[in-house]
Amino acid sequence: MDQVIVGNHELMDKKSFSNCVNNFETKSFDITLEGVLGLYEELSDETITSLNEVRKKPVELKRNQKMFSLSDGRADIFLVKEGWASLSHATSKRGQDICNVFMPGDIIGVRESFFENHDIVILALTNCKLEKISVEDVHELFKTNLEIRKAVMSYIMVNDNITIERLRSCTHHRSEERVAHFLLEIYSRFCFKGLLKTNIYSFPITQDVVGELLGITSVHVSRCMTALEQKKFIRKTRSSIKLLKPEEMARSTGFDSDFIYGHIRLD
Repeated sequence: MDQVIVGNHELMDKKSFSNCVNNFETKSFDITLEGVLGLYEELSDETITSLNEVRKKPVELKRNQKMFSLSDGRADIFLVKEGWASLSHATSKRGQDICNVFMPGDIIGVRESFFENHDIVILALTNCKLEKISVEDVHELFKTNLEIRKAVMSYIMVNDNITIERLRSCTHHRSEERVAHFLLEIYSRFCFKGLLKTNIYSFPITQDVVGELLGITSVHVSRCMTALEQKKFIRKTRSSIKLLKPEEMARSTGFDSDFIYGHIRLD
C-alpha cells in the first residue's frame, strides 16, 4: 500500500466534508519522506533529491509490539508507510501516556527529535511498516535548507494544532461530542493526505486507545459510538467508520479544519 492519492488541501474545510472526494484534484503519490513533506511546503527538485538521499532503514512491527526510541539523546524519526501506531512519552511517575495516533503518511518523532533526552515509545496498533530516518541527516538539512525547515515546522504546527483542537474538545464538550470530534479529526487527516475515495475510512483503533486520548473510559466510547450511530451520524464496523452527516457533526462539535491546516492554505 505505498500508492495513495494526494488531494488539493485548499478544498479541505468543514463545509466540504460530504463531497471531499469529488472536489479533489488527485495524482499518484508514494509514501516517501519527500512526498510527505511536500504536502506541507513546495519543494524544489534539488530539495527532493536531498531528502531522497537521507539514510533510511525499513522497520516492521507486529500488532501490539512496542519499540522504545532514543537516538544519541534524541528521539528517532519514523515514517509510517503502512498500518497505525501510537506514540507515548515514557515518564518515571506516570508510566506511558498515549499522546497521539499515527496513520500512513505520518512522521513519528520529528518534533521530539529536537529535544534532548526525550524518550518515546511507539506501539503498533496494527501490523506496521515503518521507515527509520536518520535524525542526523534530517537535522543537518533543517539547518541548511530553508524549504525543508519550513516543511518540518509546518508539519509540527499541524500536529500541534490537531492536539490543541482535541484538547479544546475534551475541555468543552460532553463525551459524545468528543468522540464525534475525534472521528472528524481522523477524517480530515485522511482527506488532507488524499487517502480517501469515499467517506468511509479505516479505523482500527481500539476503544481503550480512543478513551485514553479523549479522557473517557472505553465503556463511554462504546456508548458514544452507539449513540452517534443511532442518530445516523455514522455507520461503524469493527474496523471502519462511515460518516453519514459530517457537516452536522462539524456544527455540533465546532470542529474546525481551518485551524489545523489554515497556515498551509495561506501560501
